[in-house]
Amino acid sequence: MLSHHDRTELEKIERTLELSDPDLAAALRDGRRPKSRGLRSAVLIFFDITAVTLLVLGLVLPDPGVTLCGIIALTATVWTHVARHRI
Repeated sequence: MLSHHDRTELEKIERTLELSDPDLAAALRDGRRPKSRGLRSAVLIFFDITAVTLLVLGLVLPDPGVTLCGIIALTATVWTHVARHRI
């Protein structure tokens, strides 16, 4: 049996977890595994490689449209990574 102090501390941890990451808290409460982020990471890496390839092709080829698409795609991937790490 837990002491009153231990139960109070566990309730504080539970409230903090519920506020900071409700999906994880629900997964722990229900006994199911949280959603995997492996597929999301693989898709982001694919778009990173595509954006860099577009930029390099645009710089090598005399086509400013491909360069512009590469710059826009690279900017979008950077924003995505920054937003992902802020969460």
